[in-house]
Amino acid sequence: MKDRIDAILKRSQAEYLETLTPDRDGLLVRMEEFAAENDHPIADPEVAQFVRVLIGARKPKHLLEVGTNIGYSVVVMGRALEPDATLETIEIERGTLARARSFVADAELECRVIFHEGAALEVIPKLAGPFDFVFIDCVKTEYGDYLDALLPKMKSGAVIVYDNLLWKGRVAEGVHDATTDALRAFNKRITNDPRLITSILPLGDGTGVSLVR
Repeated sequence: MKDRIDAILKRSQAEYLETLTPDRDGLLVRMEEFAAENDHPIADPEVAQFVRVLIGARKPKHLLEVGTNIGYSVVVMGRALEPDATLETIEIERGTLARARSFVADAELECRVIFHEGAALEVIPKLAGPFDFVFIDCVKTEYGDYLDALLPKMKSGAVIVYDNLLWKGRVAEGVHDATTDALRAFNKRITNDPRLITSILPLGDGTGVSLVR
């Protein structure tokens, strides 16, 4: 989630685009309020809407989310999926995962949801795949490692979405710290990897989307 409305775009542009973001229902509003009050980073509403569009176009059947947090993206994606789809999601913190399970139960999703507790880099190797849609929103310095572990488990034509690639504007501003430098290197990698077709958008806190060749 972005820290401020004009972290990526000019304020006038960001304010205009926010007027076009559809209203959320009661459950998503409640989750957004809980996240804000308890300092849980979740996807921005405009990123959630973008993911809905991608899922509607691709109609994936086996999805993986790296970074459940309180389950906001699980609810968003799950509502867009067909009943025969399976959505797996990974969260390391037990209390946060319990909260996610509660929110997801309230959503009464028709698709199958599988929760995994543990560090993503320990869980991913144990998953069977293949996955046709992946949403990555976890430890930013590990994005490259997630990609290495996931690509062998992904079908040609699969979609990968990455959140926070512009990192509060710091990536473009040339700030140097472990997270920002890792994301800057990751952005260069995914836009040049011959196995991927990638675009990075000034959406939310910077959203990337890759098509696996």
